[in-house]
Amino acid sequence: MANRYELAYIYARVCGSLERTWNAQRIGELVRNGKLADAWRAVFNEAPPALPEGVLVDEAERRAIRKALDEYNNLVGHLQGEEPFFEALRRKSEFARVKRVILALRRQEATCPESYDPGLTPSFAPEAYPDVGKMFSGGRYGWIKKESIAALAETDNRLDRQYYEELWSALSLVKPSRRGGVPSLILLDIELSNMVWAQRLARYYSMDAAHIRPFLVELPGQDLVSVSLEGAAKRADTREDWAGWKYESLLGADAGLWMLDVRGLELAARRHLYSRVKRALHLNPFSYTPLYCYFKLKEFETVTVLSLFEGISLGAPEEEIIKLAPSSGGAA
Repeated sequence: MANRYELAYIYARVCGSLERTWNAQRIGELVRNGKLADAWRAVFNEAPPALPEGVLVDEAERRAIRKALDEYNNLVGHLQGEEPFFEALRRKSEFARVKRVILALRRQEATCPESYDPGLTPSFAPEAYPDVGKMFSGGRYGWIKKESIAALAETDNRLDRQYYEELWSALSLVKPSRRGGVPSLILLDIELSNMVWAQRLARYYSMDAAHIRPFLVELPGQDLVSVSLEGAAKRADTREDWAGWKYESLLGADAGLWMLDVRGLELAARRHLYSRVKRALHLNPFSYTPLYCYFKLKEFETVTVLSLFEGISLGAPEEEIIKLAPSSGGAA
């Protein structure tokens, strides 16, 4: 377990690493340039490989995620071996890989998707691909069967729920004085994720509360679903229905004819979480809060960078790409 001196040193390193983040202003400059090669040089500090445009975008995704994970692993260092929480946090990349594996199986692809975090020992047997039984039997993903390939959305949802459940369980093993603001940030992340899931299921699939609830993350002793189910029951074309709802501020102003924008709500939720994480970074420097915030901020940054590459490749309008940047602010 890190002492106060090491935690202060880690906090300083976190702040230094986040001095130059990919915010809306920097994204806008590259979008206006409109060249993937220049975006690659700006993000990775090297000339892009000679690849077709579509392949270059895929390679940028792999490189950006691996770069963020390498930076996180380097910062956390020995704490990953001492605190299960940090490995549980890091394992999000493996949950994402399992999703890619399931999708590859569904598409009958010849090879198993690679790991973006090769230093992490896998919890399944990728060498057994494409044998679902041999890959996932026993262990963390033992519930995945052949039927899971057809039920792609349900499988992805269960993986998301499992990740948060394992992360929360691992946090309970951390000494309370080291937790700082991490518990409240994780609970906010889950509640916002639940809210978005509930809105998707209610608006796109006309599901009621009883059918939505099994898809939401629930933790012992925590109410993380009431707000989501309350929102899912409201009318999507009546702004007055939402008055007093906990996340009403994320809906935007009522300007005449109004209709709930689920995608807009999701982006607003992302910005809200980003703002909370960014603020929390400096509130508990002698805890593990800065390390958790660093992981989340790098996650936000990676999504922003990937949106940049995809947007340039597709010729998307500048304002649409910039909307995906969580903040127009500067350093954390």
